[in-house]
Amino acid sequence: MMKVHVEVEFAAPDENDWADMQSLGRSVTNDPKSVVVSAVEGRPDWLAVAFTMRTEPQYKAVDRIDHAMRVYGGNRLDSSIGFPKSEAELARAERKAERRRANRRARSAGRITTGEHD
Repeated sequence: MMKVHVEVEFAAPDENDWADMQSLGRSVTNDPKSVVVSAVEGRPDWLAVAFTMRTEPQYKAVDRIDHAMRVYGGNRLDSSIGFPKSEAELARAERKAERRRANRRARSAGRITTGEHD
């Protein structure tokens, strides 16, 4: 499962736009209970919808979300699609980066070979 966050700008969002954002999320989610529509803080003409989708390559997800935006966001002015990472994904990425940094430091100090045989 992956998290998705979509923000859409409208000229002046009304209750139909709120309903359309809910429909947008429900049309692409794997869990209708995960769909949450909210106003974007500090941006009065923007609405956001957050939801989950089954894990797939992001380029495929973007195509599906874009299609849903064309169906349900007819009077949108601008939009953005994001894929926020979970805390576990962020922690895993940080551990991986730290291992790479440690290996580079060790390699530059001559303690680790690159795996090539001389």
